[in-house]
Amino acid sequence: MKKSFPVVLYPLVLAFLLFCIDKLFFLPVVVENTYSWKKIERKFYELKEDLFEVMLDEAEKNPNKQIGLILGSSRSGEFDSEMLETYFPNTNSFNYAAPFGPPSFQAYWLERVLETKLKLRYVLIEVDPLLFSRASIDYSLNGSYDLGYVLENIDFFRSRAKDPWQTNAKGFSVDEAEVYFLKKLFALYKYPLDPTAIKANNKEIEIGFFPGMTAGITGKEHKRGYIDKIKLVNRVKFGALPNEIKFANMDVFLERDAEAMYNQYLKGQSLSPTQIYFFKRMLQKLQGTGIPVIVYFPVVSEPLRKRMALDGLLDKFNSEIRKEVKLVSKTPNSKFTVVDPSLDSNWKCKDFVDSLHLSGACFPNLLPILFPKSFQPSF
Repeated sequence: MKKSFPVVLYPLVLAFLLFCIDKLFFLPVVVENTYSWKKIERKFYELKEDLFEVMLDEAEKNPNKQIGLILGSSRSGEFDSEMLETYFPNTNSFNYAAPFGPPSFQAYWLERVLETKLKLRYVLIEVDPLLFSRASIDYSLNGSYDLGYVLENIDFFRSRAKDPWQTNAKGFSVDEAEVYFLKKLFALYKYPLDPTAIKANNKEIEIGFFPGMTAGITGKEHKRGYIDKIKLVNRVKFGALPNEIKFANMDVFLERDAEAMYNQYLKGQSLSPTQIYFFKRMLQKLQGTGIPVIVYFPVVSEPLRKRMALDGLLDKFNSEIRKEVKLVSKTPNSKFTVVDPSLDSNWKCKDFVDSLHLSGACFPNLLPILFPKSFQPSF
């Protein structure tokens, strides 16, 4: 007599089939057509792996050259190796900055680079309250860390404290790890299906200032070209993306943008214990190594600076950062410097394209402040 298929297995078979169908949405051709062409941020994260391979190749080809390491957000994305040659001769500077690149992402790449045993000439670490906010980790949870790193650094028994600086964190929270694994396992969690994106990806994009006039390429073609540009920049500029926007935006726009940024990332929220932990961990990894470390407070527009200072957040943050740097500086052979250009009388060019990003025209003014004489070669 023929045996019937056990009814209890039907849900399991269905779940397995759905799981397999979901994996189809990880295919590049599917992602390109179903995920909005305007969402480019995660590619900056993913392509740091490509930059890492470029760095290893360059180190092998030019073993006499030292390595500079830039860690931060898009506000540090401007700094390229050629630009910094004056301050760090015979050094290839690799830029691992990414949109809202939080300390956890910075620590991940710092540790990856330190494991190579390459000789580091300097390390730049960008810090500000936005990068330490709870939402700053969102982009980097899309698969930017390798699986082993997250597994090794899950904080299962995090204690809670009113002051995040006093929280005894040990890594990623359970909630953050859960989001990471869900995005690692399920394509539709990582790339939510959006019918409007499918249409937009295959439609010719309009030129910004001329409604109705198209650029002659579809959204997905534009994104494909931009990804190719990032890969090229990894090889030519070692990860840096020149800021080609040279104008200053109007004060009324900067004020509105500053309020929106504050409300989205900081209003009513405490800083992330996860990011505080990884920042401290970076300092500990670098203390006693003799590697010059620049801890950099990026300049922001005056409206955003005032908004962050209004409730004492900025003063508290800056004080805690300086306290942590001072603590590790006590270790012999430690070389830490904190640089806040907004407090430097030599900072004159204060043009911003939005509340976060300095105009590209201002970087020549910023560089001598950010890289002080103590880090420059003496002749």
